[in-house]
This record gives sequence, structure tokens and C-alpha cells, in this order.
Amino acid sequence: MPRAPSLSSSARALRESIFSRLQGRLAKHGADGVPLHLGDTYLAPPMIAREAIEASAADWRYGAPAGEAPLLAALAAKLRAANGLDWATEAHVQVTVGATAALAAAARAVVDPGDEVICPTPHWPLIRGIVTNAGGVVVEAPLSQTLYADARADAAAILEPHITERTAALYVTTPNNPDGKQLSRRHLEQLAELARRHDLWVLADEVYEDLAWAEPHVSIASLPGMAERTLTVFSLSKTYAIAGHRLGYVARAAAPMHALRKIANHTVYNVPSLLQRAALALVTSPSSRAWLDEARALYRDACAEASLLVPAPHFVPDGATYLFVDLSRWAPESSGLWPLVEKLLDAGVSIAPGEQFGRDFSRHARICFTAVPLDRLRVGLARLASVLSAPVAGE
Repeated sequence: MPRAPSLSSSARALRESIFSRLQGRLAKHGADGVPLHLGDTYLAPPMIAREAIEASAADWRYGAPAGEAPLLAALAAKLRAANGLDWATEAHVQVTVGATAALAAAARAVVDPGDEVICPTPHWPLIRGIVTNAGGVVVEAPLSQTLYADARADAAAILEPHITERTAALYVTTPNNPDGKQLSRRHLEQLAELARRHDLWVLADEVYEDLAWAEPHVSIASLPGMAERTLTVFSLSKTYAIAGHRLGYVARAAAPMHALRKIANHTVYNVPSLLQRAALALVTSPSSRAWLDEARALYRDACAEASLLVPAPHFVPDGATYLFVDLSRWAPESSGLWPLVEKLLDAGVSIAPGEQFGRDFSRHARICFTAVPLDRLRVGLARLASVLSAPVAGE
């Protein structure tokens, strides 16, 4: 007898997103609500991107599945000049619908059902679902908060106890979402040696490469012996404030790129051509780099001010657009973080609960300091401080 239709095991294993729930609750405040839970920016993108889209609006044809040739050439040139990937050519780049699709295709290319993927925590929430959708098993391993506390710690020594005979890949992100930790060259060299020694793939998430200010960004794929085992994901969305246009790309040397391109081709076929024209303008225009320099300065100032205004323990970020705060004092283990989140929503400000970022961080929260202009950020953080200043039970 045929089995009754049922959902796939990967679909059943996916967690529900909490962000729509937060947005719905915050909506009752209308324009007075301060949404600090989403990773976005209040800035409008560079004008040149908008002009490129308007100029391409009448182009309705299919685009090239891997990406338009001029954009692939521009991205390969950028990878050689800025990321040290001297092997990069147009054949080593795939344009994708945001970095999320790039990571999904990369995982599908190298992860088999049952393979374990080391995902250092706190981690970007969607990586868990991406690995699950590929049939893989997420193995959490605390890393970035440990490195903040002790910069001399050995990153490889922290992760190695979590590696088993089923481990196939290591997810590496720098700067990190949600806590902004930027991995130093020394830490990346330690992780590269770990990957080589255990013959692991590396899924490198470098979405926030242009929003790092602690030290120059280093791509792990540029280190010796890493080009052939690393799939590196980048985002124009975060760099140039075009998150809604979903523009990312992935770079990889040789054979796995062929497999990845097949997966991308059978998923979305091609990124809309007019958006790729905007991407080309952004990558090649000096005006967009000037815009980025100004945006980075604004973000860094917002980070510094937010760090001073948040009355909860946290490490000052090395980059990215978030504070990751420890709210354990205000969230007893017995009740967890959600009662506090509800109070904040009632006060008109939202934060992203830490349960999405790893099992050890259920009483932490992520705060995006670029989601709203600085004056509104101050309002939101004042509301947060007011709620946190209320007497805590038992104190």
C-alpha cells in the first residue's frame, strides 16, 4: 500500500521564524514603533544603482543563469583586488538571489544527508535551516564570544572537540552576525589548518566584509591550501543598502563551482537582469565606494553610541550592524526571555531573541543599530533602558 502523503523530514525540522511575530506586535505602535530586530539599514542606496535599474526597466528577457558577463568580470576583478583570490575569473563566480541563496546552493553542493556541519555560535539564524534543507546536521560550537573574551585563544582548539567522523564542513563567518566579531588573520589561519587536517569543506560567510572596522578583512579562501575547499559567499545587499533587491554571489575554484551552478540553475534560473545592471554599477562606480565610506562612518558612530546607551553586558562589535547583549539578569531561566520581549514590544521597541542564534544564547538578544536613523535609535534604546531599569524580581 502506498504511504500517505506527508511533509519531508527537512520541512518538519525547520524552525518557525520569529521575525513576523515581532513585526506584527510592533505594528500596533504604527510609525512610533522602533524595529531593532531586523538586520537592515535606514539609508537609501547609492543613486547610481537606482539610475541603473530605471535604465534597464524595459528589459524583459531571461538573463544568463550564472550572471551577466560584465558583472561576473567586475566581481572577479574585485575578488582578486580586494579579497586576495588571485585565481578568480568569471568562471569562478555565481550571482545569486542574495547571500541566503548563495549559502543554500553552496550547502547543497557539498553536504550529503547525515553529514555534520560545524556552526560556531552565536550564528546567523538561517544557516541552521540551510544545512537542514541540504540534509545535514548542525553541530553548535561556541566561538566568537570566547574570542572576544580572550583574543589569544586558539579558534581551532575550541572547535576541534566537536569534529567527528561524520563532520563534512565548517561554517565560518566574519564579521559575525549577530555579535560583529571579526576573525583575525591568526584565527583564520588556525581554522584553515583545522579544515585541511580534517579534510573539511568551508562555507565562508563574508556578507559583512565591507562593514568591518577592527582590522582589514581577510578571506579564508586566500590562505594557503584553502581555495579548493572553500565556497565564499558575499553580499551587495548589506554593503550597499539594497537588501530588498536580493543580490549576492559566491566564489569557488574549479569543480564545486560547476555543481553549484547546476543547483542555482535548477532553483531560480537567473537573478533579474535589471538588478544585475544595478550591481554592476555599484561594483564599478567610484561614487558607490564614496557612499560606502560615508555609510561605514555613520554605522561606526551609531555602534559606538548604541554601545554606550545599552545598559546590559555586551562586547563592542568589531564590525557588522549589531549589538549582541546578555539579558540573563532580566530573564530568569524559569521564564526565559519572552516576557521581557513582550514588555519591550508593549513599550514600542523590538529586539531579536537569542534563541535563534544558538541554544546557549536563549537569554541574549540582537539589536540592529542601523535599522533606524540615529534619533530613532536613541528613542528605542531609551525605551529599552526604561524597561530594564524596572526592579528585577529577587533583587
